[in-house]
Amino acid sequence: MKIRIMGTRAETDDAVKVLRLAFDVLEVSDFRPNRGDSQLGRVYVDANPPADPLPGT
Repeated sequence: MKIRIMGTRAETDDAVKVLRLAFDVLEVSDFRPNRGDSQLGRVYVDANPPADPLPGT
């Protein structure tokens, strides 16, 4: 899976931490700032879904 996360650097860092709890994260790009005078940017995540997406069901 390829996932794009957009937000501030802190928000994208936090989102990647949460994704690591739920997915097998293979790679995370560097933070890429948006154009212009923006505090926002994006990171790209390559991940595999968990082997057992709904444990206990």
